[in-house]
Amino acid sequence: MDTVTGNMHVAEEASTQDQQRMERPPADAPEHVKCKWWREEVMELSREQLAPLIGFSAAAIKDFERPGKAVDPMARRRYTMACAAASIGVEFDWLSTSLVITRPVQITMKTE
Repeated sequence: MDTVTGNMHVAEEASTQDQQRMERPPADAPEHVKCKWWREEVMELSREQLAPLIGFSAAAIKDFERPGKAVDPMARRRYTMACAAASIGVEFDWLSTSLVITRPVQITMKTE
């Protein structure tokens, strides 16, 4: 909230509904562009909504989406894996795993 104007929708933190739709980025787009696009256009979630689903704070998500922000490769990997699990509805509790698929998924097996 902007404490000066009392505006609940400060430009930088406006809800995804208030923002213009992003075009799908090309495969060679920077990582921060792709992860923001995924959150806003595929998942249709705000940072605050995504945070409890993946175990990262909204501030950390903002860092992953910020251009020019140095991100540790292992932190990026953990973030990517958490987003992947949230994307396909994986529930995991060390004793069992369930998968609830709510959107089209392509399953590919590679032999190496």
